[in-house]
Amino acid sequence: CLGSLQLAGESKQLAAPDWNRLGQTVVIASDWHQIENIKFNEGLSLNPRGKMYSDWSSLTVQLQTLGTATQSVLAKLPQEDGKQVVASVVHTVAANLGITVPAEAKPSPLQTEQEVNWCMEVICHGLCLPLEDHMVIRDCVNIYCEWLSALLPNPKLCVPKPVLEDPNHYARKIITHFNHLFVPRKGEEAKLLNSQNDKSSKSRQAAQETIHRQAVVCHRVLRRVQELAQQSQIMERETWDTLLSFLLAINDALLAPPAVKDDVGDQLCERVLGVLYEIWLIACVKSFPGPTLWKTFQEMCMNWRHRTGLVTQWNRVNIALLARQLTFMYGGKMPQLNIPKEDAELVPEHMTKECIAQASYRFLNSLGNPVELSKPDKVCQTQQFFQYAIVSDSVIDPTHHPCLHSLPNIFFKAMKGISAMVDAYLGTYNSLHCGTHDKAPEAEQPSSASPPLSPLTPTPPASRKNIILGLPKASQ
Repeated sequence: CLGSLQLAGESKQLAAPDWNRLGQTVVIASDWHQIENIKFNEGLSLNPRGKMYSDWSSLTVQLQTLGTATQSVLAKLPQEDGKQVVASVVHTVAANLGITVPAEAKPSPLQTEQEVNWCMEVICHGLCLPLEDHMVIRDCVNIYCEWLSALLPNPKLCVPKPVLEDPNHYARKIITHFNHLFVPRKGEEAKLLNSQNDKSSKSRQAAQETIHRQAVVCHRVLRRVQELAQQSQIMERETWDTLLSFLLAINDALLAPPAVKDDVGDQLCERVLGVLYEIWLIACVKSFPGPTLWKTFQEMCMNWRHRTGLVTQWNRVNIALLARQLTFMYGGKMPQLNIPKEDAELVPEHMTKECIAQASYRFLNSLGNPVELSKPDKVCQTQQFFQYAIVSDSVIDPTHHPCLHSLPNIFFKAMKGISAMVDAYLGTYNSLHCGTHDKAPEAEQPSSASPPLSPLTPTPPASRKNIILGLPKASQ
């Protein structure tokens, strides 16, 4: 373990090339000056990991309170009255979308900014309704997703004229409103826990059906924002920042609380993290995130370390970026890494060398000290774990939460990822890791009948520590 971390530290230094030399030989994208300013202002080559972004503000608190800041005026009305207004309005607007029969799509009757803004207040409240009103919520999601097509090369017929004339402005408002859809509803977690303890299969099935309905509309939104990131040619920098902030906010809302089996966070964990990393990499090419966003990304990742999916995505991105980085650092001297096609495609093909080097360094440091993944008392030092311990009857101390039982496996995955990066720098990645990406820890442990370890076989962690410290093995 310690050996892998030491070598990983050396590899991190290797990952930062001589910028002056690169600047003379590499053709940088149009945002070269912006990346250069960010690099020198942050002083990444001078500051140790603990001081990265120390002079920059964070959006963490702002994004965690995003739901309160964007509350609709209809929230001030009695719940039933607000629901009736939403149901009437969105049913009429959704009838023009042509979702099931595209030929039935009609131009929007909303012709002025005032009309569109009023309608958006209604839809925003609709996204906050209880999950039992899933038909109304679905109509709200469909309306907003169709309106977002204004940022795509071929907008839908049903998009209102004001949205077509100023797509970035309205897209920012829509994306921010979508945050309400992903936030777990109050009381839903309690219902799920009660249903798991209830012997009645009907109550469990009802709870699971409610969670499934929320997951379905969330997937719809995630598909749309992926299309925007991949296909839109007119997204402004402010819109990119809003999109990345939205992805951070929904990941934190779903993943920061202690994990509960089969809740909406558990069902969407891999999906929301995958979309976050994919779009963040695209943004590195089209609109490189500023240090404030990177700092927020790093802070929020520390809240998700009890989720196995975080380390899985972290490993994928690190190796995918390293595979591209080694080609321009060492050229033909290093063998090309054989990684899965879907992992290699995470890095946009036209990402510049400068951008790859910058992004890889930031992603590598986004998880903090990986050794802390083996320490429940470190991982649970978050506001969400403390709040859970206060209100829960079964959890007295944050370290006692059942979800922390997965930390040994999470720690193993992180160490395996670091070991893979070290092996990539040593040129032995392909012979050691190809075909073993998804094997469980038990499958990698040699049996007593296994042949002796070859020079290319990673040293077992127990022996590795003895080698580093110069200590005799336990058997000696």
